[in-house]
Amino acid sequence: MRHGRTSFTAGRRFLIFTAMLFLFGCSLPRIIVLHDPLTANEHDDLGRAYESAGKSDLAASQYREALKKDPKHLPSLLLLGDLSYRVKNYDEAASAYAKALKLDPRNADVRNNLAWVYIQTGRGLDRAKELVTEALELNPGHRPYYLDTLGVVLLKTGKAAEAVTALRESVDTLPKDRPELLAEAEGHLADACRAAEEEAVQRGMERRAEQE
Repeated sequence: MRHGRTSFTAGRRFLIFTAMLFLFGCSLPRIIVLHDPLTANEHDDLGRAYESAGKSDLAASQYREALKKDPKHLPSLLLLGDLSYRVKNYDEAASAYAKALKLDPRNADVRNNLAWVYIQTGRGLDRAKELVTEALELNPGHRPYYLDTLGVVLLKTGKAAEAVTALRESVDTLPKDRPELLAEAEGHLADACRAAEEEAVQRGMERRAEQE
């Protein structure tokens, strides 16, 4: 009986398709899909495939579609946040990370990522420091990574000496099998050292001026 019903359905679809060809002059009609058949996870998978192919716009579109399906889908928010950060769409990155943080309040990595958005925009640096400080408390195992973030925040807020301390520990403790991260942290440390030296020279000049 199952095969009989399947055969009947297939035959009916064929008749409908033939009638449509006749009505439209043998040309295929434009079909409008009113229902999205993909799940949020399937949209995420498609988005990752687009990212792998270097099609960032299409990937972001898939992550947004996933969030239309489920606005509280944490993986989609993280994917959209990470991609938006990489393509410098910092407003969308901040929005995605902030929503993710509401869903997962104890996620230290999301705090660190959101702090980097503030670093890149130069806005909300006090909030960035607060976020990365909380990240350090929540996940001590990622301390070397978070110290790099903290060091950059301190440097950008004019606290070069404190930045050197944080960045030196980061460089000393980062895993050696992540050379790209280590090189980035070393660059931040070099910037902080230069800024600290400049601050020391400036303070020395100010003290001499006061003594004259």
